[in-house]
Amino acid sequence: MERRRPRTPPARPLVLIVDGHDDATVSYAAALTTFGFEVATADDGDRAFDHAWATRPDIIVTEVSLPRLDVWSFVENLKGNPRTREIPVVVLTDHAVSPLRKHAERDGCAEVLEKPYPPQRLAHELRELLGRLPAPSTSQSADQGETRR
Repeated sequence: MERRRPRTPPARPLVLIVDGHDDATVSYAAALTTFGFEVATADDGDRAFDHAWATRPDIIVTEVSLPRLDVWSFVENLKGNPRTREIPVVVLTDHAVSPLRKHAERDGCAEVLEKPYPPQRLAHELRELLGRLPAPSTSQSADQGETRR
């Protein structure tokens, strides 16, 4: 059985922000960059999955309402792929949190946060979450024969 070590987050973790609203994306991207993150963005679930598969960000922050591919299908694709399954996903929502939290936990999301969520607090929450996660498994077989979907 493989032992997992506590994760040491990178100095400038790469966060993928997924949101169909340009104003929210720009606001969070600018703030997280200021707070020491590298930031990538996607405006829908399809592009987000492609980007996550290609770059393997340290963490993903996504809005619930996404164009083209809904958030739950996006998360299912991530968690079902060996290359992306260990990327933690944080869901931001302005909907009722309790039912969403149950759905998110069932689908393997790391956290659900209720909007409005101040960027400084989000940066702190992401760093805390990254520090609590186990190190990704280093199994070589996880990357062999992988497909995008």
